[in-house]
Amino acid sequence: MLFLILLAVVGVVFSKPVLDTFGEVKRFPFVTYTKAWTGTPAEVSEVTAPNVVIAYGKSESRAVLSAASNIAYYLGQWTEDMGLTPRAVRKGKLPTIVMPLNRALKTKKHIILVGTNNSIVKNLGLKFSKPTLKVVQWKGRKVLIVGGRNTRQVVKAANFLAHRVVGFKAGAYKTFFSFVKLRGLIEHENYIAGVHLIKEASGLSACGKNMSLAAPMMLKFPQEVKRVVKKRNRIMYVELVQALKDKDKEKAVKLWKEAMFTCYQCHQGLGIKRLRKFIPNPEIHSRHQRIAMDFGLVRKANREFNCTACHSGRTEQRGY
Repeated sequence: MLFLILLAVVGVVFSKPVLDTFGEVKRFPFVTYTKAWTGTPAEVSEVTAPNVVIAYGKSESRAVLSAASNIAYYLGQWTEDMGLTPRAVRKGKLPTIVMPLNRALKTKKHIILVGTNNSIVKNLGLKFSKPTLKVVQWKGRKVLIVGGRNTRQVVKAANFLAHRVVGFKAGAYKTFFSFVKLRGLIEHENYIAGVHLIKEASGLSACGKNMSLAAPMMLKFPQEVKRVVKKRNRIMYVELVQALKDKDKEKAVKLWKEAMFTCYQCHQGLGIKRLRKFIPNPEIHSRHQRIAMDFGLVRKANREFNCTACHSGRTEQRGY
């Protein structure tokens, strides 16, 4: 969606760190999907959960530890649970996400490693001259190193990761998945829920944070891109809301598909220059397919999935 591609350009506005492995940073497996609250009547089959722990070396400064906590905050905005169960509570094993590196290495998760005073940076012989985000492989897992020449640069890189990568993705995916859910609500004529979903801060209006971050960059966009963005916002937050209030299903579906086409224009470069420079992590991105299936929008015939309720005409192409 358009709110996702802004992630690729929003960093230009700020003095961003070196993304030494650009694609790997953007596609880092920050989250996963799993069951939650197992053993309670409210057990959920799929929630967004952290797929990482955030680690630091034992001699890092308080400033670096504070920066690590900032990353954890925005990861919390993206996720829905950390894996809490009654059994774990009884054993006193409450989940945590920020920890020393030696403890992080005992987990099976990928690692966001904040700072350079640690064994991994030392053993790899890494040196940093600027604020840097770099993904490496370490003993069967991915490690996103948040580095720099000194504490100030490490903190700068960490804040970029927190706000402009993790925080931005949190808003983007909440908006994207809500957009798919909205199509399902329209299909089942649940108009009141649709209006609320558009207005909710954790629904389609989650894009507000991303719009705020991208606003300075918008001033530099070509006019044709600005027109697409304005059209998308007008449809999503004005025209579609009115169609739902009027309980006009035919018009609502038409407007939803028009909004989707504006997303395609930026993602696929239809009529304008393609803005998104990377392909998203398919494991994270694919949740929208399961949401569509839950609403009966996807039909299976001859061993193939029919997704025409959402993908048809100008948006027939699926994926990247």
